[in-house]
Amino acid sequence: MKWEYQVVHLNVDNSSSNSEEARNPKAASEKLKGSLSPDFLKDQFPEQYQETKDSEHPAIQLSKFLNKKGLERWELSETIKIGHMLLLILKRQVN
Repeated sequence: MKWEYQVVHLNVDNSSSNSEEARNPKAASEKLKGSLSPDFLKDQFPEQYQETKDSEHPAIQLSKFLNKKGLERWELSETIKIGHMLLLILKRQVN
């Protein structure tokens, strides 16, 4: 059986969660050295990067994200905490 993996980083450091930079997908992409494009970030985390301040609770956002990944056959395999980073490891079977 072959698997492919996807790693998703969740920011658990709330010190800058209300800043303009935290809501800017371009700034987030630059912080990640371009590994994720601003368009990808806006698509995968629409509540984080919407213009209004009336966003859903992060748990609801994460549930929607995981449900979307589940429809794409991704399974949450494990979580790893490294410093302030929480990494979600997703896997799915490759034919």
